[in-house]
Amino acid sequence: MAKLFLMCGIPGSGKTTWALKHISPLEKYVSRDEVRFSMVTENEEYFSKEKEVFKKFTDLINTYLDAGFNVYADATHLNQASRNKLLRAISTKPEEINVIWIKTPLEEALKRNENRKGTRAYVPHSVIRRMYYSIETPSFEEGINKIYIVEDGKPIHIIYPWEGEN
Repeated sequence: MAKLFLMCGIPGSGKTTWALKHISPLEKYVSRDEVRFSMVTENEEYFSKEKEVFKKFTDLINTYLDAGFNVYADATHLNQASRNKLLRAISTKPEEINVIWIKTPLEEALKRNENRKGTRAYVPHSVIRRMYYSIETPSFEEGINKIYIVEDGKPIHIIYPWEGEN
């Protein structure tokens, strides 16, 4: 049985960089932004095809889970509603659902975002700030098995349900 890893963090936190550095060749990576940029042209509004983007994102996740691969789902997943929306939409139930929360200080994420200026990946700073202050801590009540907390300069901290949540 395959495992699903939900990447969680604000734009510029380093989700994509971390995932691509840590997944093995026997695991699959699915990026909502990659799906979006394959469907939305430069001149279209970022969310103009959101229904189609979400469907393709979940279809890819289902395909890989069906084939027995562990899947890293890369999107912000900042609140319970967004995580639950994805979990309800996938038809293949994984053996485990884990969250990898990339906790990056706001100023660091804003600095990294500046390096994206002039690209489609750039996010207005006001949007990143709003997202940062609206993060909801992942909870085991959502059906999550483990929460991995990744912070620069610190070892990865894993929280298990029997330990309680911080």
